[in-house]
Amino acid sequence: MQRPTPQRIARDAGRVAAVLPPDRGFILLGYDPAPGESHSLATIVADVAAIIGELGAPVQLVGVSYGGIVALRVAADHPDLVSELVLLASAHRFSPEGSQLVRRQLDLAADGDFAALGADFVGMFRRPWLNWLLRLRLRTRRGRAAEGMNDPQVIVRGLRAVLDSPVDEASLSLVSARTLIVSGTHDQVFGREPERTAALLPHASLVQFPGETHMVPVERRRAVAMHTRALLTSRSR
Repeated sequence: MQRPTPQRIARDAGRVAAVLPPDRGFILLGYDPAPGESHSLATIVADVAAIIGELGAPVQLVGVSYGGIVALRVAADHPDLVSELVLLASAHRFSPEGSQLVRRQLDLAADGDFAALGADFVGMFRRPWLNWLLRLRLRTRRGRAAEGMNDPQVIVRGLRAVLDSPVDEASLSLVSARTLIVSGTHDQVFGREPERTAALLPHASLVQFPGETHMVPVERRRAVAMHTRALLTSRSR
């Protein structure tokens, strides 16, 4: 939803680095900042697979939120490209509540209502003071909500891709990578779906944090890092 500025990319890269093994290099993959009409989950997966192919497979792949859906589809369609797979606050599909949230965001973006769009994220954190800080930031930026946001039509195309067909459950049996799924039991976007995903994958382990929300990779960073590093240090790539 936001423009991919150098500052934002650096911030996101720092958050990812915090849950990876120390001194591990990585490549942060984002989304097309100007997606065309044909933008879909399939086109995103094809792009990611092409990048991995250029790097030299197999690689360790980490997907956060919707990025986990992308990563799962890559691992299912191209099992030879992925050796280890980590899904943070993610699953193979959204919960019904998560799909409803994304549809609401799509409608707000189509209307250009960035203030309401930002307000939808208030309450995502488990800790009240973080929600309070987010609410305060949104209040102080009232009237300037569009600053830093992408063009509404770009957001709409991206969200339509997000609502594209989820990963087919039958295809999950094709994922050969060892997989770690980390989620909160009160995830507002994926709900109980991580449990279903873990049950369908051949080599998956599920770590759930009681009471934590969709923001578990941020709020429980050190605990999440302990689990991700245990899997990813098994190989150097």
